[in-house]
Amino acid sequence: MIPDANESSHRPVLVAEVVALLVTNPDGAYLDLTAGAGGHMKALASKLGTAARLYGLDRDPQAVDRTRRNLGDCRQVRDIVHAAYGDLKTVVGQFEDKKFDGILLDLGLSSDQLADAERGFSFSLEGPLDMRFDPESGGPTAAELLNSLSKKDLTAIFRDFGEEKQAARIAAAIVRERQQKMFTASADLTTIVSQLAPPNYRNKALARCFQALRIAVNDELAQLSKLLPIALDFLNTGGRMAVIAYHSLEDRIVKRFFQQAAKGCTCPPRFPVCVCGRVPQMQIITRKPVRPAAEEIASNPRSRSARLRVAERLPV
Repeated sequence: MIPDANESSHRPVLVAEVVALLVTNPDGAYLDLTAGAGGHMKALASKLGTAARLYGLDRDPQAVDRTRRNLGDCRQVRDIVHAAYGDLKTVVGQFEDKKFDGILLDLGLSSDQLADAERGFSFSLEGPLDMRFDPESGGPTAAELLNSLSKKDLTAIFRDFGEEKQAARIAAAIVRERQQKMFTASADLTTIVSQLAPPNYRNKALARCFQALRIAVNDELAQLSKLLPIALDFLNTGGRMAVIAYHSLEDRIVKRFFQQAAKGCTCPPRFPVCVCGRVPQMQIITRKPVRPAAEEIASNPRSRSARLRVAERLPV
């Protein structure tokens, strides 16, 4: 069953840290690109002045409905829309504010999505292998990828996106199995991985394979790389961008983008002087990623891999 919109089981990660690092103007405009159940937006609203404006979007239509209901009493909320953050340029056009003092991106999978067996995100629940954040998007499902991709491509997904050591063996087993029976349910993939992973490593292997497939289905890394420079353009001078990543590849993309935006110049090191003319666009606020405190990890184990990075827009 889909959790009721007012009974979300999701607990937002690094809430106090996000609020402290993101808010620079208590009466400014703020945008949450992954609204989820609205936890971060609600925390921001509690610290912002009544003149502030809050906007949110999410590519998951169930999350949008949940957020709208959960934030119904927040005076600062101006709009919450169903859209992928890759459509940011189009979406901003319908907002009252066109630039923002803070932009938040939480790349994690919510507890509500994991708890809904019909979405196929969890290896511990029986359901169809969908894994699309937006089931209405028309893109390929996890089952369609498993049933159509080559052994080479499946290996790359499990190795690159899941950092799974048994990637090649799992991919080969999937190709063999689908000659007899097509993959349709989460149990189909769970069975294959469980047969190949040692008992003491089974849950980790399952988590890595399901994560890898989810990243592939939603093209998450490519979408993130495209989004970051676009989001930068929508920041006011002095505004900040905060990104919470849970995967080393995501975090690396964010880290490198912030570093390059802070450096400015893209000339090869051998050039004696800069000829590209690029100047620094951002100042890095968090030299190292902010991690959850031990107390948060103890109360919310899913937060343990979270890494928050923040950078501030410099004058152009």
